[in-house]
Amino acid sequence: MEPTREIYWNIVGGPAIYGLAIIAVGLLLRGIWRRSQLWRQGTSEHRTDRLAERLRGLLIEVFGQRRHLRDPFPGVAHLLIFYGFLGAFIATTLIALQEWTGIHFIAGPFYLYFSLFADIAGGIGLVGLSMALYWRLIVRPDRLHSVMDDWVALGLLFLLFIQGFVVEGIRIESTELNSAPEVARWSPIGYAVALMFRGVDSASLLTLHRGLWWFHAVTAIAFITYFVYGKFTHVIYGAGNIFLRNLGPMGKLSHPDIDQLLDEDEEALDRLGVGQLDRFSWKALMDVDACVNCGRCESVCPATISGSPLSPRKLIQDMHGHLDKLGGSMLAGEAVSDALPLMGEAGDASQPAVLEAELWGCRTCGACMQECPMYIEHVPKIVDMRRHLVMTESKMGEDAQAFLKNMDDRMHPFAGASRDREEWFEDLDVKVFGRGDRAEYLFWVGCAGSMVDRNIEVSRSMVKVLDAANVDFGLLGAEEVCTGDPARRVGGELTYQMCAKENIESFERYGIKKVITTCPHCFNTLKNEYSDYGGELEVVHHSELIEELLHSGRLTPKKNLDSVTYHDPCYLGRHNEVYEAPRTVVESVSEKGAFVELEKSRSKSHCCGSGGGYAWMDDNPEKRINQERFEQVQGCGAKTAALSCPFCMQMFADASSALDPEGEVRVADIAELVAESLED
Repeated sequence: MEPTREIYWNIVGGPAIYGLAIIAVGLLLRGIWRRSQLWRQGTSEHRTDRLAERLRGLLIEVFGQRRHLRDPFPGVAHLLIFYGFLGAFIATTLIALQEWTGIHFIAGPFYLYFSLFADIAGGIGLVGLSMALYWRLIVRPDRLHSVMDDWVALGLLFLLFIQGFVVEGIRIESTELNSAPEVARWSPIGYAVALMFRGVDSASLLTLHRGLWWFHAVTAIAFITYFVYGKFTHVIYGAGNIFLRNLGPMGKLSHPDIDQLLDEDEEALDRLGVGQLDRFSWKALMDVDACVNCGRCESVCPATISGSPLSPRKLIQDMHGHLDKLGGSMLAGEAVSDALPLMGEAGDASQPAVLEAELWGCRTCGACMQECPMYIEHVPKIVDMRRHLVMTESKMGEDAQAFLKNMDDRMHPFAGASRDREEWFEDLDVKVFGRGDRAEYLFWVGCAGSMVDRNIEVSRSMVKVLDAANVDFGLLGAEEVCTGDPARRVGGELTYQMCAKENIESFERYGIKKVITTCPHCFNTLKNEYSDYGGELEVVHHSELIEELLHSGRLTPKKNLDSVTYHDPCYLGRHNEVYEAPRTVVESVSEKGAFVELEKSRSKSHCCGSGGGYAWMDDNPEKRINQERFEQVQGCGAKTAALSCPFCMQMFADASSALDPEGEVRVADIAELVAESLED
């Protein structure tokens, strides 16, 4: 007789469970539909392009668990739980199909493999759950903030897997252990459980089996019902969020067309940014429902680590709670009440969901977004809320107010800067577009590169490198104004657009199509954001151009450095995924084996602390972010820290003066290192 088993062995009325399951699935779908209707109260946003790429990314993240595995131990635990649950779901579905179709296919060799598959799935699920409990109860990392929902979720899964094995073990003891032990062994865990019940009288086993079977069935129904109201929503909302993720550069922000808005409505400026949840896009609202409170974002946030009030995890969780509070009125089409404000100050009687101090702590480095396994977009939300505070309520710190005023008055963010943009190259033989010169490339110097002494040295070194390689380049000189990046990141969108449009006019006036820059912030803005206003440019960071010149043989530097490391700037690395070019440049001037990789490098690089306007602001944290990063550099033992960003240079110079007054670690831009190697 071929091996098989009776699906409803010892159970009366077993098929009725499918009726309960249908009701539970109905409740599940109702919950999803209701929540999706809530998201639709947000503003429009297009996220259904490039469908093949979206599907491919979804499959990689769901089945490969790529981002989860960036943190190995909890990542493996989640992977095992996922595949254990998936395997159990597949096994249950096959059983249901056999019952519904009447085709008895779970028999013979397939039954044996099916039994082994189901046991392995349950086994790895239990291993993953045990690891998760160990992580939460024993390791207890600071980033974890366990709440009742976490324990209910783990408890339900544990209960389902344990119940399944006990029910299986009793059935095996009663039907296979003695009569067909060779079949029973194909369910290794169930077989082991069956041995535990050997010797128990038959009547007791039948009663116990029947009770546990129904307990297991009801638990499964409760699990389905709970699915959309608790922790497990991330299985649905998270998968949707991954599919609808941003496929563009991380560093690109949304672009409200202020001129068009003003043409349509004189009071449009009063609504710029986001002051209430219904002003967010539907995708932003979906984001807050996808959050699983895992704390990965919090563990890498430089602001959180330095003691700032900001926690990206708490920010999203608080917005989720606010959405729950406002959901009913939003679905009813009622205006969102100011009595339940989204933002406010600590101590406000109205108890705002998000504190303004939290928003001002963000450096826009993107570390939170890079780590989030659900692809939640924290930074755009923060910038949108900053836009509202700055442009609608005129609420910002004195530092932000001062540098925005400088931007409006002088088209650069530096207070009291005595230099003009041409002083640094007066003694150099360079082309200037405004003097009638033309060139293949514009060397975009940036504000820091033309006004800050330390960064002027970098600009002059870059000119030497370009001259040595016979690159045809020119400067805008006095006609160059700030890209507007700092203003945009603090919420001054109007100032940003004013700067962008003036620069784009200059590019068009001189027919500029190719741009080189030493500043990743300028690089990101020129490359990714100016196109929204007609600025179609081919923009390269100086690390990319130097790498190209090295490969083509137009530069042949000498290898002088015997111990060097490299710090990845956020806006070059995470935001634009340029990692190899600067390393190629550094290695070109280093002896073999001289390069030391920092522990926190590439996409996990620790921010220097200057982004989001913080090259001109200060929030007096418990520990300065730049000093935290400089200590990491000191800890790696390298004698030289190679940089590729003027803001990072400012931050490292400041940290070096405080932590390394003897100058044991040299701080230099890659352009300086190459220029020096060419002189030898």
